[in-house]
Amino acid sequence: MIHNSISDRFKRSWTITKSTFNVMKQDKEIILFPILSAISSMILFVILLVPFLATVFLERLNLGGLTIYFGVFLFYFAAAFTSTFFNAGIVHIAKTRFEGGDATFMDGIKIGFTHFSALFRWSLLTATVGLILNILQSNAREQKGIIGIIGSIIVSLIGFAWAIVSIFVVPSIVIKGLGPIDALKQSAKTVKKTWGESLIKYYGLGMVKAALIGVGMLILAVPGGLLFMAGAWVAGGLLVGLFILYLVIVSVIFSSANMVYDTALFMYAHGGKVAHGFTKDELAHAFVHKKGKSHI
Repeated sequence: MIHNSISDRFKRSWTITKSTFNVMKQDKEIILFPILSAISSMILFVILLVPFLATVFLERLNLGGLTIYFGVFLFYFAAAFTSTFFNAGIVHIAKTRFEGGDATFMDGIKIGFTHFSALFRWSLLTATVGLILNILQSNAREQKGIIGIIGSIIVSLIGFAWAIVSIFVVPSIVIKGLGPIDALKQSAKTVKKTWGESLIKYYGLGMVKAALIGVGMLILAVPGGLLFMAGAWVAGGLLVGLFILYLVIVSVIFSSANMVYDTALFMYAHGGKVAHGFTKDELAHAFVHKKGKSHI
């Protein structure tokens, strides 16, 4: 029986978060991957953007719609590729830990290069989808009244569906050695076979992350904003700066944790193996039907 109360969901989210963090304590190098991903994403974006802007400049800064969208695509691709590449390392290290081994940071990097082609092609695909959704969302916002609202909702639902069916793409590439299209099919098949259709990601680390961010806002961001309004610029700026740093740290930690948990879910879906450090209940009820009934 799955209870739908907020308190119950938070309790289960907290339990899953603790289990995931206990796994990560054994492989602390996992935290390095999202940090490197963020840094690499910015570097790659600049590398891709410089020749693009040079071309635009030579064309007398003719920033048409297609040109702007191409720039957006470069940003999406840089973010997608670096995230995907380093997430592959997390998947490998987590999988090895779940199987009783102890992979190193460099083992994770090597796995990224081993599957470089598939990860690169998947990044192109996911960046394209991201760009299309961005364009559709922008067009929906430009519409007035009920049409714009309905359009925004539909685009959001499409984005949500994409996030669900593609959740196990990276584990499929790393663990199964599949190409991007086959990995996407495998991901969708895995979700449908194990948890059923018409699902939502119900239990995970999201509520704990949101709660931590909320606490940070109350302690740092809100007082910082009030100090700004009162004219205390230095003190206000310090608190806001600390909140931004806090937000980055929380995002980095939970980015790694989510990938570890998703790897455990993927391994559970293939053979029903419960990863060390988790319980069957934590994995079996990760998704539920939209009506609120669990699927086991």
